[in-house]
Amino acid sequence: MGYSIKIFTPLLITGLMAACGGLYAQELNARVTINHQQIQRSNINIFKTLENSLYEFLNNTKWTGGRYSMLERIECNFTLILEQEPSPNEFQGKLQIQYSRPVFGTSYNSPVLNYQDIDLFFPYTEFERLEFNPQNIDNNLVAIMAFYAYMIIGLDNATFAPAAGKEQFEMMQNIVNLMQSLGRFPGWRDDGRGFRNRFWIAEHLNHSTTGDFLQALYTYHRLGLDVMHSNTRVKEGKEKIAEALISLQPVYKKRPQSILLQIFFQAKADEIAGIYSGGEPMNTVNLRNVLNEIDPLNSSKYAQLR
Repeated sequence: MGYSIKIFTPLLITGLMAACGGLYAQELNARVTINHQQIQRSNINIFKTLENSLYEFLNNTKWTGGRYSMLERIECNFTLILEQEPSPNEFQGKLQIQYSRPVFGTSYNSPVLNYQDIDLFFPYTEFERLEFNPQNIDNNLVAIMAFYAYMIIGLDNATFAPAAGKEQFEMMQNIVNLMQSLGRFPGWRDDGRGFRNRFWIAEHLNHSTTGDFLQALYTYHRLGLDVMHSNTRVKEGKEKIAEALISLQPVYKKRPQSILLQIFFQAKADEIAGIYSGGEPMNTVNLRNVLNEIDPLNSSKYAQLR
């Protein structure tokens, strides 16, 4: 994991890099799992082949121009839940994407993304090559995986530096635009079902209100969680996290249906409740009120804040 590299001193970085042989790697260290139990077919080897191909694709593609050491690779999980094969070698189901960020000075990984894409549909022939060309995408499975690879990298960057991740979010929008031109795959357009698809994720991440959301991500993780390993700074960390959460209220008021807030709290609600339900008590009245307003679905969890 790359967290220690990102915040240690240059001398220590040099030592760590030497220990790793000075090697650089791709950005992701992704685990891929395919659940195909609902599909009845004679050749099930195709699913293991696909699983291996996706693993190689996600982990061997160079997604950005940045230099990542072996220790900096971003740990994440992609779980494909295949439910139907409407036509031969065409698969339909769901995709679960999970990414957690390591917290400095601890063995704890803080969940940042835990999202289920319900519009997973793709043609696939066994041993088909999966390659990403950002100027020309005609493979829906490649497009979906690239979309979430950039989302994970962008969110990871945003938790480490103010206003970071914008280049990756622009790449997500580019993928949406290219896939819309094909016009045959779900998830890439406003389909009238609300804001929970790839079209809206990219639109909201590239909206004018995104800056406030990204700043909250940075404050929550870098200025909040990352200082709490020190017993003398736990209260400071809690205050910064509260500051970050309260700063999301204007984002909510501008866009109450923001998919970004839904994704954020889907990953964070349990963590937030855990942070403020124990240890040295602090005044959480305002924080509770804000959370109940902007994340009412998890209000029962916030009742234990103290």
